[in-house]
Amino acid sequence: MKWRLAASTGCCIDQPIQQTIDGLRQGNVTAVEIGTPPRHFNPWQQSEVAGLAEHLAASSVTPVAIHAPFGGMLDLTDPNPHHRYAALGAILTAASALRALGGTYVVVHVSDVPRANHDVGERLANGTQALRSLAAACGHMRITLAVETPLPHLIGGHPDEFAAVVGALDRAVGVCFDTSHATLGHHWDRLIELVGDRLVHVHANDHRGQFDDHLPPGQGIINWAHIRDTLELVQYRGWIVLELAARIDTLPAFMSAAVRRTEELFS
Repeated sequence: MKWRLAASTGCCIDQPIQQTIDGLRQGNVTAVEIGTPPRHFNPWQQSEVAGLAEHLAASSVTPVAIHAPFGGMLDLTDPNPHHRYAALGAILTAASALRALGGTYVVVHVSDVPRANHDVGERLANGTQALRSLAAACGHMRITLAVETPLPHLIGGHPDEFAAVVGALDRAVGVCFDTSHATLGHHWDRLIELVGDRLVHVHANDHRGQFDDHLPPGQGIINWAHIRDTLELVQYRGWIVLELAARIDTLPAFMSAAVRRTEELFS
C-alpha cells in the first residue's frame, strides 16, 4: 500500500502561513492541511485566502484539508447557544476558505472541554445537533466534514461517547483519527472497532505517554507497526498528516527527517 503523507501548517502556529509553507516545501512536503490559529492564517480575510491560493499554486503544494478554528468560546457543545453559533460560523468560514483553495476535508473538534463537572449528555447532544448542521452545509459545498477523535479526558473523548455522536450523523460525515489522542487513552483499537469504517483522515504524531506532545512519529512510545497494521485492516486510503510542533528556523530539516522516518515506519 502506498501511503500519502502531508503536514499541518499549524506546526508553526505563530508564523505567517506562507512562510511556513515555504519551510515545509523545503522539507520535502508537497501536500498540507491548513491551520487556522490567530496570527497564522485568517480564513475570514478574503485577501489572505486569495493570496494563499496563489502561493500554494506557485509552490506546487496541494491543500488537502483545513483544521477549523476551535477552543475557548468556539465549542460545538457549549450550553450557551450564542457560543455554539460562533463555533458554527467559524467552521463554516474555514470550510468556505477550503472550497476556494480546492481542498477536501474540514477537520472539526467535538469539544475541547474536560468532561469533569459538566453534563456530558447535554453537551454531546448539543454537539451532535451542531455537527448535523455542519454536515448539511459541507454537503452543499461538496466538501467532507471530518470529526476528530478528542483527547481522552475531553467531552467526546471516550470511544462510546465519540461513537454515539458520529453514529447519529449522516454517513457522508467522516472521522479523523489523531494518533496521540487515541493512544493516550489506550482507545485506538476500540475506536477502530467502533468507527474505523468511517475513517477518512489521520493526524500522525507521537507522545511520551502523558501529554499531547506533537512529536514526530518514532520519537515517542506509540507502536507504529500496530498503527500501520490497523490502518491496513480497515483499508485506509486517505492522507496521513504530520501534525507536529516545530520551529520555523529549523523547519526544513526537521520536516524532512520527520517525513523520512514516517515513511520508514509505514513501510
